[in-house]
Amino acid sequence: MRLLTLFFIASLVLITNSSTLYAQDNATNGLWFECEFASRQAPPKDNCAMLDDDGFLFEKGTVTYVKVTDSPEVKGCKKQRAGQCFRADRPAIKIKEMRKGEAFFSPTRIEISFLGCTQVYHVKPQENYLEARPDDKRCIWAGEKRFYLRQYLGEVVMVK
Repeated sequence: MRLLTLFFIASLVLITNSSTLYAQDNATNGLWFECEFASRQAPPKDNCAMLDDDGFLFEKGTVTYVKVTDSPEVKGCKKQRAGQCFRADRPAIKIKEMRKGEAFFSPTRIEISFLGCTQVYHVKPQENYLEARPDDKRCIWAGEKRFYLRQYLGEVVMVK
């Protein structure tokens, strides 16, 4: 189920081409992370200042699941364990590539097909992040969780 959730998060961030919040030539390209202090139905309490260590790199229609390998944070993370999160304003991070895949999107929503059902998520730009909420008509595999995502804009070093 964690793999499905990770694929879902990866798919969600592709919709950012409709957001003026993160204006750039191709807003779907880049590195995105879920806000550390967001809950299933509530936005992050810290305005997404702290990010989870699992993220997604989008390049030319490809999504790659990545993991931050050098986060020293302990007290700032939900579970109080080293390496589980990092500050969004951190100037540089090291990441390790894990898995690659593809995602499909439209300017105002994302559609994820899995097990013969297509789930729709509606996207709403916020001040420092994007909110993606599931449609009321849900696939059996989709929960009610809303996702809160922020693009990381610092330097990125890829490690093996």
